[in-house]
Amino acid sequence: MGKLTGKFKKLSKTKKIAAAVVVAVVVVGGCSVLNNKNKGADLGAMVTTMPVLQQDIMDSITLKAPLEGTDTIEVVSNLHYKVTQINVKEGDQVTKGQVLAVLDSKAMQDELQSAQEALDLAESQYKDSIKNDQIAYDKAMDELKNAEKQLERSKVLFDAGGVSKEQLEQSTQAYENAKRTVGLYEVDASGNVSGSAYNRQNIEAARNALARKKEAIEDGQIKSTIDGTVTRVNIKEGRFADETDDKKPMFVIENLDHLQMKVNVSEYDIARVQVGQPVVISADILGGDTVEGVVSRISPTGEQSTTGTERVIPTVIDVVSSNDKLIAGINAKAEIQIKEAKDVLVVPIEALVDNGDGQKQVYKVGENKIVQAIDVTTGVANDLNVEVQGDGLAAGDQVILSPQGIIDGMQVSVMGAM
Repeated sequence: MGKLTGKFKKLSKTKKIAAAVVVAVVVVGGCSVLNNKNKGADLGAMVTTMPVLQQDIMDSITLKAPLEGTDTIEVVSNLHYKVTQINVKEGDQVTKGQVLAVLDSKAMQDELQSAQEALDLAESQYKDSIKNDQIAYDKAMDELKNAEKQLERSKVLFDAGGVSKEQLEQSTQAYENAKRTVGLYEVDASGNVSGSAYNRQNIEAARNALARKKEAIEDGQIKSTIDGTVTRVNIKEGRFADETDDKKPMFVIENLDHLQMKVNVSEYDIARVQVGQPVVISADILGGDTVEGVVSRISPTGEQSTTGTERVIPTVIDVVSSNDKLIAGINAKAEIQIKEAKDVLVVPIEALVDNGDGQKQVYKVGENKIVQAIDVTTGVANDLNVEVQGDGLAAGDQVILSPQGIIDGMQVSVMGAM
């Protein structure tokens, strides 16, 4: 220091001032570096924490689907007749058997009359054919009897040498021909001709055609098969019943007294879902309100998802509580409540780690910001939080989120803490 003082005395006044500044900077800078090093040693790793909460936790699956009636029918007609009358509109209440629309009855009556006339003609032709066939059959039988007698006589004469072999063969051929002719007719035990199969088929076809026309007359009144509400009308007067808008059903009738949702549960979640589980249903139309539901049916088979590669299982949820705002056709959200734990310790999922031996742990920040690793067992979990139990863990304790690189006993600095 003496040498530095000696040199300092030899400097000009201006140089003395500059040198003094340099010395001061060096001293202050050195002190600053020392202070920063000491402060860094006290800080430790910077971490983010969240408090352990004591509350209820629910494991659930949330799915979306439209609300619809529990009993739905699509009213269609295969009849190619014009609609002459529509008796209902969308929103109307209908009862089972009520006439929804009427088809062109005049056209159907004309066709019914034609079908009846066709049947009458077929039956008349059948009767005439039987009469004619009976006359022909009786004649054929007489000819057969005569041919049989002639054959017997020719045999006797041939044996006596009264006729030639050629004459005998002629008598035999005449008998066979008469026998074949008789065999062409169908007769009963009394010898009554039953008519040809062709004519009987004609009558059967005419009867079936008439029956279809009668059914058409009945089906010409389009009726509802359930009690419910008309939710869709896809037909107009003057249009053919089988030519609706975009090939949709003429009417859709739904029982809206009881609503349901048909949701698709992922194959990865279906093992957690059971019939009877409660469901909380919400929809924009309800504002902040919810209604209660229940899982009522789970399909025994899965199907391909329309939005991904996984398989899904169709599942039905019945709405069991009422709200006048709730209507069919709107989208709703169903939260299937799988399992619930009440008044338990809960931490964020990201606070949970595995120590490598299958033991779950959380890292608690204790006194002097020293980390303590606490073994825990887990319970009910959802997408965000998990139920935990562990000695030394209580509500209000701070646990580290994503504690990679953190070890038991190390000192940390909590993000945002003073």
